[in-house]
Amino acid sequence: MKSVDVVIVGAGPAGIGMALELNKIGGLNYGVLESDHIGESFRRWPAQTRLITPSFYSNPFGLADLNSVDAAGSPAIFAGTEHLSGAQYADYLKFVADAANLPVICGCKVLQVDPNPDGGFHLVTERGELFTQFLIWACGEYQFPDLKPFPGGQLCQHYAHIEDWSILESGPYVVIGGYESGLDSAINLVKLGHQVRLLVRRPTWDLPDIYDPSQVLSPYTRERLREIESDDRLEIIFDADVVEVTQEGDHSFRVHAADGRHWDVQQAPILGTGFLKGGGARQIKELWLWDDEDRIVLSDVDESIYTPGLFLVGPQVRHDQRIYCFIYKFRQRFARISRQIAQRLQLDIEWIDGSQDGVWGPFGNSECCEGCEC
Repeated sequence: MKSVDVVIVGAGPAGIGMALELNKIGGLNYGVLESDHIGESFRRWPAQTRLITPSFYSNPFGLADLNSVDAAGSPAIFAGTEHLSGAQYADYLKFVADAANLPVICGCKVLQVDPNPDGGFHLVTERGELFTQFLIWACGEYQFPDLKPFPGGQLCQHYAHIEDWSILESGPYVVIGGYESGLDSAINLVKLGHQVRLLVRRPTWDLPDIYDPSQVLSPYTRERLREIESDDRLEIIFDADVVEVTQEGDHSFRVHAADGRHWDVQQAPILGTGFLKGGGARQIKELWLWDDEDRIVLSDVDESIYTPGLFLVGPQVRHDQRIYCFIYKFRQRFARISRQIAQRLQLDIEWIDGSQDGVWGPFGNSECCEGCEC
């Protein structure tokens, strides 16, 4: 059985970004295990979907590209575009991994994780067994959609299962959900000439005075919505709390709201209702502490409360009211984990500013935020 210091599970932006940070620890033996290909979740995006955060090469001025996973690189430069497609971003991640010669093993799904009583983890993978002292879980959430947000959810098409909006049959369509995936569904369908009825609980594009961009519609999506909101093919119904979907006959569906309203449609309704809380971390659910809202509770260094040596990176990371669900947010946590591992293994970190204490972190002083260690 092979043994390494650290294993990262998942090769998306969280896994690749974390691996780049571990590269700065001299003498560290680690590997990245990916069940499919680097950036696989992004390759599964609908063909028309784009990153909602813009990419711009501002790195020389101390402001890293928002979608970059390292301080020096830029998806904008790599792809030559501001809002990358999923495939373009996946290609960017592979380019970064190859350029840094990261130890990524694709087609190596982790089947079982067993913490050792004396510390470390025994992993069973598709390619054999492995022991690691530290485990970093970076499995994301896109491949873990919430398929049953209410009874009858299984009758619908989930946003995460749409490969290309242009190949869908003629509408009209009912789209359920008023956040990014719901609006992206409605916008693409209307632009392709379909009649769309969008059911939302509240307008997420009405901005409060102080807001978290993780909880309201992005400017990019609001701009796209303004382009079609006067289109006769779009009908937005507010205060629609969908509680059930039923099938009426062989080729008809009925969407039921809590207040007794209902809407009938021939095509299966489209779910833009998001992903499972905890996402890929649910694969090892028993190793985390979960709060009353079914969220993972972490230590200050993003470590499992229940399982020492197990860390979480990516969009599931939360601390108090802070939601680290964008790349430019959760990448700020990489340095904190790498420093913990280096200290526990008594290894040195080669920080980009030449320091050893992690004061600046991997992205420089300009990337600091409240709750970060910088």
